[in-house]
Amino acid sequence: MLVEERYQKILDLMKDTGSIRGVELQKKLHVSSETVRRDLENMEAQGLIRRARGGAFLKEEAEQDNSHNRYTPFGLRGQEHPDSKNEIAEFAVTFIKDGQSIALDSGTTAFALARALKNRFKDLTVVTNSMAIANELADARGITLIVTGGVYRPEESAFVSDIAGLIFSKLNIDVFFLTTCGISVERGVTYQRMDEILVQEKMMESSDQTVVIADSSKLGVNSLVKMCDVDRISRIITDSSASAEQIEPFVRAGIPVEKPQ
Repeated sequence: MLVEERYQKILDLMKDTGSIRGVELQKKLHVSSETVRRDLENMEAQGLIRRARGGAFLKEEAEQDNSHNRYTPFGLRGQEHPDSKNEIAEFAVTFIKDGQSIALDSGTTAFALARALKNRFKDLTVVTNSMAIANELADARGITLIVTGGVYRPEESAFVSDIAGLIFSKLNIDVFFLTTCGISVERGVTYQRMDEILVQEKMMESSDQTVVIADSSKLGVNSLVKMCDVDRISRIITDSSASAEQIEPFVRAGIPVEKPQ
């Protein structure tokens, strides 16, 4: 395959979601990681794409006025603010007790929480629609794991559809740890795509408490699709770098905001 043909193939592969991972390009193009790196560097120099750690975005996607409306696959999202997500996860574990049932959605901060709670409880039930979380907790001691099933979306590493939602309609959950693309007092909890919220809504309905786990870059931010108002949120757990200006609007609205000291 000529270089120009490879470039066009890369652009074609990125059309649906606006982004792609480097490892996926290696597999689909049957080339080395060095070739992928060089191709992406050259394509970025030509103004065709914008590189990101682990992959790349289409340039028109990268230059949208509100980048929080751009859909980013699970693999790339996991590389955004990893230290903040791990800090949130370690802190969020302290709000979980043995004997509880918790729900984790398919967000990357929820995945960080799954890693943090692994082998730290004697009796904990975890319900999730995330394949990544299911794989992480499959052999964890002291955890009863319930996976929803449904239609699997590899770019999200998640099960979606009415099948996944039906499972939650039959369960009683103590705490739902909800991830989000943005949360503000004015617009509530928001996401990049409509289909992202379908299972989360069922999770929320089946739970006594809903705790948003979101790094400080999501606070005060509005994404494209609204899921709910903030008055349905029990509390927000964020990272230690969240500023008083970011936290204050939620506190005034009666939503507790917790962060590590």
